Amino acid sequence: MTTMRRFVREWVEKYPSIARLSEAITGKRRMGSEGTVTNYVKAVRKFCVFLAVSDPEVLLKKLLSGELDPRAKVDSYIDYALTEKKFAHGHVRNLVFGIKKWFELNGVKVDWARIELPTSTEIAEEDRAPTKEELKRLLNHASSARDRALIYCETSSGLRIGTILSLKVGDVDFSYPDVARFTVERKRGRKFSTKRNGSQGRLFVSWITPEARMALQQYLKEREAQGETITPDSPLFTDAYYSGKLITVEDFERVWARLLHRADLAQKSNRWYVLHIHTLRKYFRSNCVGVDVSFREKWMGHKGVYLDMSYFRAEEQLHLAEYRKTIQGLSIYATAVDDKKMRSKMLVDFARLQGTPETELRKLEEVLARAKTVDEGITEFRRLQEESKAKPRTMHNGNGKYQVAKSEDEMIQRLHDGWLVVQALSHDKYLLEKA
Repeated sequence: MTTMRRFVREWVEKYPSIARLSEAITGKRRMGSEGTVTNYVKAVRKFCVFLAVSDPEVLLKKLLSGELDPRAKVDSYIDYALTEKKFAHGHVRNLVFGIKKWFELNGVKVDWARIELPTSTEIAEEDRAPTKEELKRLLNHASSARDRALIYCETSSGLRIGTILSLKVGDVDFSYPDVARFTVERKRGRKFSTKRNGSQGRLFVSWITPEARMALQQYLKEREAQGETITPDSPLFTDAYYSGKLITVEDFERVWARLLHRADLAQKSNRWYVLHIHTLRKYFRSNCVGVDVSFREKWMGHKGVYLDMSYFRAEEQLHLAEYRKTIQGLSIYATAVDDKKMRSKMLVDFARLQGTPETELRKLEEVLARAKTVDEGITEFRRLQEESKAKPRTMHNGNGKYQVAKSEDEMIQRLHDGWLVVQALSHDKYLLEKA
């Protein structure tokens, strides 16, 4: 139970009814999120505080014996939470869901149809995605490489904070020339959508920008310099003392609150900070533009679109081509991609998706080299592709203008003789045009 809040772990260990609640959510039958356990246990604890009973087992006995009326107490608690505590309507609904689950697992009978739940449409808290300038202020006030790396990784991957803190070093692939990849496997303690759409995949992937990759690598090097032995099983993000100990969401929320105050960005809406930690995910969604929406949703772990690794490998280049369109928008500090090798790599990856022969790719690399930005180069490449598709597919027009090369070697020889590639026809066949 590494990602639960401390009091939740203590309650699960101490109270049988709470252990039953935890097992029902994270056990083998459901393998749910420990974050859900935390929220439900918090709901039970708040209910205990409201009824002035510190021990949930004692409260359970009172409810089961009829000493306390379960329906009446839940009904009065809803009014108290809305009027006295001024909790948001949606938050109160979630608290009631936690209490209801605890009741059901421990034999407390309630006619829930007689309890009117608060509407979920009322909004008591306001938040928004941070701007790039606000993120720069936060980065400037961040006191550690870990905090800077977390901000960069959160804003460029769109992962939930609980998910990113549960990653291991082995879940990161730095083998790409520019970005890095996070692989998020379905496992206990990670929130996966429960929507059943036929997908049997066990993982999803997300990516981080070049600046996030650099910040993460610097953080890992700093940990090694402090004497930590880092292995693929080491937590990706740890505590502030270089002990290799996992950092919890609760711990980092405190770090985040201190950082907001240092950067003078600690404005509150009601009970929450306007820029609470989850708004970094909102930044990703707002700035991940110009891509196929289905890819953005996959990267964020939405809608149950999970893959098997073999399936991901088959479409990896599609992911790369789409994500690279977002780098400029997601980057906090504007960075021009000037490295020739990297730019060529981007072009080759994109062009291979179109089935472009290697010989034509070498010629098209010149387009990217002349372009001011990668996006401009890709746009030009697409234009050339469209022009190529618009050319006639006639194999022979009576005057020997077109010819089919039946192997790559033959194609290369024809290119030396002055022919041009019109398009790839199929495996090892190319339509050529006399220059």
